[in-house]
Amino acid sequence: MAEPQKEPDWAIENDWSEEDLRQYERYSTNFYLCVYDRREERLLGDVVDISLGGLRLIGSEALRIGKVIPLRMEASLESGRRECCEFQGKTVWSGEDENPGWFTAGLEFLDLSTSTRKMLHEIIAELSS
Repeated sequence: MAEPQKEPDWAIENDWSEEDLRQYERYSTNFYLCVYDRREERLLGDVVDISLGGLRLIGSEALRIGKVIPLRMEASLESGRRECCEFQGKTVWSGEDENPGWFTAGLEFLDLSTSTRKMLHEIIAELSS
């Protein structure tokens, strides 16, 4: 008899209430927002949507739930403006995307600096216009 399979580290698992999940309004991205792991200097993926509380990422590898990652986001906005900001993000959920070979993850922003928070406000303002 086969043993039950162990849930992978990246499986969607969280105890967030619907209210917690919708604490911030989300904005879909229609342009280039890439997120990099600053420690390993590698691309983690592209931002699918973003809020003042965090972002949803799509990439070619699964992220481990609960992991805190030093991140850099590079933005090329529709206005032609380019921005770069650094912050810490915590993976709160992760799972396979509907497209084979791709994974999505939800990252919560941690301890944003005043300048990073201001930049996020500006990026979101441009997305919402």
